[in-house]
Order: sequence, then structure tokens, then C-alpha cells
Amino acid sequence: MFMTLDQEARLMYKRLYNIGIVAYVIMLILSILFYKERTIILDSAYDLFHILRGAVDFNTVRFAGALPKVGAVFAVKMGLSLSNVLLSYSVVTAVYYFVLYVICGSLLKKYEFALAILLCNTIFVSECFYYVSSELPQGIAFLLFAIAFISANKDKGFFPWILIFVFGVAIAFFHPLMVFVLAYAVGFLLLRKDIAIDRRVLYSIAVLFFVLVVFKTLVIRTQYEQHSMGGLKNFITQFPNYFTLYSDKQFLHNCVTRFYWIPLISAGVIWVNIVNKDWKKLIFFTGSLIGYLLLVNISYPTKVTPTFYIENLYLPVGLFLALPFVFDLLPVLISKQIALPVFAIILFTGCVRIYMTHNLFTARLDFERAIIKEYGDKKVILDANKVNADIIQMLWGTPYEFLLLSICEGQQPASIIIDDKPAHRPWVVAQKKSLIVNYNIFTYDQLSPKYFHFTDTISGYIIDPPTTGR
Repeated sequence: MFMTLDQEARLMYKRLYNIGIVAYVIMLILSILFYKERTIILDSAYDLFHILRGAVDFNTVRFAGALPKVGAVFAVKMGLSLSNVLLSYSVVTAVYYFVLYVICGSLLKKYEFALAILLCNTIFVSECFYYVSSELPQGIAFLLFAIAFISANKDKGFFPWILIFVFGVAIAFFHPLMVFVLAYAVGFLLLRKDIAIDRRVLYSIAVLFFVLVVFKTLVIRTQYEQHSMGGLKNFITQFPNYFTLYSDKQFLHNCVTRFYWIPLISAGVIWVNIVNKDWKKLIFFTGSLIGYLLLVNISYPTKVTPTFYIENLYLPVGLFLALPFVFDLLPVLISKQIALPVFAIILFTGCVRIYMTHNLFTARLDFERAIIKEYGDKKVILDANKVNADIIQMLWGTPYEFLLLSICEGQQPASIIIDDKPAHRPWVVAQKKSLIVNYNIFTYDQLSPKYFHFTDTISGYIIDPPTTGR
């Protein structure tokens, strides 16, 4: 039943690729419409704050994910308004995926890998569309581009070995979870004979990647990296209740509401492998999928983990599904003449889901607007429990978010922090000519007057002031 990519199938792949361009245009439009939702949030707000003050914080462990910051840096260098700086940050992240997609399809003619990139952006992504600072989806897309480039390259000389170094280094410095992404991609390719790729190059990139991962772990691993991997201890503390965790139940619930393509595509891939009696592929796919989901759910078992963050951790599943969908399931759908409608439905539901999800992040901004309206003329640290800040999900980014939102919407810079233990900061009362961001202090003369025009140099911070209108 297995069919190769004949001329008719190639024509269909190209047609699906062209439809994918429409999907990316829609996502680009959404990145413009909701640029505040995508930039005035946590890591994005943090990145932009440092870009605006002239001190770009390119993470030393994840420097490969710095590309989306470039647009904002150039916007600042050109002296654009804060709104345009934020807009450039949002748009460049959307353009990044689109460019890789076009390179794979239009230039390299590797439509399969282009479609895989698109599927990784649409199969179940919703909240992560608004969490643009994550290096994980950026790394997944880059890996697929790298594989497409290597498979299209016919040079047998020294050039491929230069690519080994460039691609291997870049992939290793995106995100810690790229180890699972690369391992799956390499395993998937090694199980196939219908994908023309120099396996020596593939092996070499994998070896270089794992060497660099070990180097990062031993030499330059940051406290954040250590904390992000701290959930592995739950394999001991949660034993043997691995399948009854809150995270498991929530994932199953999401498979009905947001992640519906995960069970549907998984079932299709499993069915194709069973019919074709490809037992190695079946074991590899199901083992990888179940194993990775358990890794995430056990590492983050409670409702404390924000929904956008847990979705971000699930993103490798998009790759686990996209590759067998493109190379195994899609040929079957083409033979049954239903590939076009199925693919169109996947893209349509993806775009609609992404659009509808903006309500969560728009509500988040509206909450912060109300806070600014009430406290924007003061320097305050608010008690999260008294202002019902659950909608924020993670509080550490609030000083950056309030600051950017207030300036962007034409108000005076808002020096506001929401904290669950504001009384633990008595030292802020004396800060009259400084901006407090979490536990860091920036004096006003350290900040660009073009974007941060502070006028209050007399008043200090107020801890947990009484509400007046809420």
C-alpha cells in the first residue's frame, strides 16, 4: 500500500504548499493585529525593555533564538516609536517561519519539509502563537530547514561539512528540549529509504549537537536551564501515579477542545503503519509520542504550570506528527483524493483557533489597562491576591508589561509591580529616582529618555496601597 511520490503526488504537494502560503499570510496579518498581545507579555516584554535601554540581552545559552529580536533592535536604531518597535518584534517572528517555509518550498523544492514546518505552526498551536519569545518552535522550524537543505544539496566536497558545523551549533543553542526533537528527526530519517539524504552528514550533525549539549551542561548552563529541568525529580516523587496526574487529565481534555488534531493524526499514522506492516515505524512513533508526553506531564504535573507554557513544552509533538503525516499519511490521502480538503481543514481550524485565542491575551491587556488607569500616577507594588491577578498567570513580567503598555498607549511610564508577597520589599520605599523591575534597580539615567520619560523623582514606591475603584 506504500506509495512513492510520483509526478501526480508531487503536483499535489506543490498545490498544498501554495495553500500554505495563504495560511502564513493570515498568520502574518494576525501578528500585526495582535502585536501588543504578542509582545507585552513576560519574556517578550523583558527582551524589549532591554533592547529599548540599549542593552540587548541575547541569552548566552539560547543565542540561536536571537533572530526575532533583530527587527526590534533595528527599529530602535532607526528611532521609531515604541509601538513600531513592538510591531517589528511581532512581525519578524512571524516572518521567520514564513521565510524558512519559502526557502524549503520555493527555492529547495522540498515541499515535504516546508509542509512539516507549516504543520508544526498550526496542528495544535494556539496560545504559543502569542508566546513569541520561545526558542523551541524557532529551533524546530530551523531543524526542518536544515534537513531540507542537506537533502537538497548534491555537493560531495567540503561544503556539506561546513554545514555540519553551522547547523549543529545553531540547533544546539536553541532550547534544551531540542535534544528530543533532533533525536526523533534522526530516528525518523534513519528508518526510511525514500528520503535522499547523506547519512554521514546527518550522523555528524547529531554527534556535534550532543557534544555541544554536554558542553553547555557542564560549562555554561545557567540557573534558568537548571530550574527548567528540575521537574525530572517528579519521576521519583510521582511514582507510580504517572497516568493519574492533573496534567494527564488536562491533556486529555485539551485533546477534545484544542489539541484535537493530535489524536486524529496519531490514529491516522498508526493505521497506515499497521496496514503497511511497518512495525519499526509504528513502535518508533508510538513510543516517541507516549514517552515525550509522559516526560512533560510528569515533569509538570499540577495546575500551577501556566497553560501557554505547557503548550510550549508540547510543541515537539507537532514535529512527531508532522513528519509521518507528510511522508506516510499524506500519500494515502492523495491516493484517495482527499488530501486537499483534509489539509485545508487543518489549516483553517489552526488559523481560527489562533485568532480565537487572542481573547485570552486581550483580556490580559485589558486587566493591565485597568490597573494602569487606577495606579498609573503612582509607583506601587500590588498584592496579587487583592487585585485578582490570576489572569496574568506569571507575575514576574508585570513591571516590564505595565511599563511598555503605558508608554505605548500614550500615558506616562507606569512603575507598577504585581507580587504575591509585596511586604517582602520594604527597601523599595526609598527608591525615588529609580525603576524597580522585580529585584533589579535601574536608575532613570540608565534608561533611554526617548522611550522612558520619567518625571516623578520625588515619590518613592508604595507597597500594597488600598484600592479605590476596583
